[in-house]
Amino acid sequence: MDHIHDTAEIAPDTAPDGLAVARTQIESGLNFLFLAAFPLLLWVFQDSFAGIATAIALLWVYSLALRLIAAGQQIHHDYDHADVARAPRVPRKVIGAILIGLVVLVLAGHKYDNLWIPGLTGVLATGLALAAFGADPMRDKGSERARRQATLDSVETSLASLTDRVAALDDATLTLKVEAARRLVLGPMRRVSGNPGTVERLDRPARRVVEIMEHEIDRLEAAWNAQGHVFARRRFLAKLDVMTDSFETFAMQNGIRGSRDAFERQADKLIDRMPRESAA
Repeated sequence: MDHIHDTAEIAPDTAPDGLAVARTQIESGLNFLFLAAFPLLLWVFQDSFAGIATAIALLWVYSLALRLIAAGQQIHHDYDHADVARAPRVPRKVIGAILIGLVVLVLAGHKYDNLWIPGLTGVLATGLALAAFGADPMRDKGSERARRQATLDSVETSLASLTDRVAALDDATLTLKVEAARRLVLGPMRRVSGNPGTVERLDRPARRVVEIMEHEIDRLEAAWNAQGHVFARRRFLAKLDVMTDSFETFAMQNGIRGSRDAFERQADKLIDRMPRESAA
């Protein structure tokens, strides 16, 4: 998850079960709202193809509006329960409210010859939706330093968990490789922890590395005791090399030099030689 961008960092004392219950309530309420407003679409159903097409389009727009509001409500809930969070980049609830107003405008337009009454009802519907669900958070929460630390802590925790999973496979080469990848990702982020702009640029690729590593480790664990164990191991190592090289290149392009020192490069060479020397 992109926790610090469009969702909030959850405070440690927040109960996950409570969040799940709140999100279920949000979904249930908006589903009920969808069913309650569905008969209004019968207004535009006619025997003509245009009437049916309009009704289907409005149904899709209305459903999209409710999905946006639901996502915005979840993000806002996480934001309220977080000590450190960024305001969402996309104002989902506002966009959803505007779409609801658009649906009402089109529905009213089928019943009035002029536009000012449908326009007024559309604006009123948007205002009522905003009054019911509220606007999206507009300001970042917590100090800039705390947000940078939250970003680093989140990536570090995720990478530590993935490293432990690989270590549990009891393969020294894999463990050393994953540990080296963890240091390579965290090193640049720690070096620029005092530079908000650079931390922001590194956050997304670092989280992408975590996401891909998690997926590949899932595949590795699934194949570990199967017949394709050797191929799965080789595939994991190859993808790990590509990911770390890409991240290192990106870091250097953003002005972070020396993200991997000579010792680490020498260690990589030794690790690469280990399987060949063992076979010999």
